[in-house]
Amino acid sequence: MADEVVVFTGIKETVDALKTFDKDAVKRFNKVINDALRNAESDAHNIVQGIEQPMSGWRKSDAARPKTRGGAGWPAWNQGVIIQGIRKTKAQGKVRLDYTTSAGALINKSAAGAIFEVAGRKTIGTGRNSSGQFLRNLGNRFGKASRLIWRVVDKEKPKIEKDVARALEEAKQTLQRHLDRERV
Repeated sequence: MADEVVVFTGIKETVDALKTFDKDAVKRFNKVINDALRNAESDAHNIVQGIEQPMSGWRKSDAARPKTRGGAGWPAWNQGVIIQGIRKTKAQGKVRLDYTTSAGALINKSAAGAIFEVAGRKTIGTGRNSSGQFLRNLGNRFGKASRLIWRVVDKEKPKIEKDVARALEEAKQTLQRHLDRERV
């Protein structure tokens, strides 16, 4: 059940067709998407604001002589930068291997935010090296990977899916009414 994916079909096509008939209906549909994204973005920002420094060794300034991450160095833990990096987007892009696109998404563009978000997703820190210890500490303090935007989305997923499904159905019905009138 955790890997269950809900796919809404016809969003882009419905909205594009509806634009010619009823711009207010398009605005109502987009408002549902925008509200869900805005609430999730705000919740993720609040999580970051509650974390002064995830671990004592995570510097608050960039490394002076970067040696890791291809010379970029370990990113600083800076709440402001991480919060700025968490943004909502409605840009279309490949979401799954079958080229479905997204009606909206949250992205985490800061390096530190992305590391905090997904560290331990593929490995759980079983090794005795420093990266293993990092993953164990992070997991013990903040839970498994998916600690920011994914946590928020996973928590709100049923409500978001229900709201989007209802709004899409209303948009489709509105479009159908306009198409039926055109035929007459």
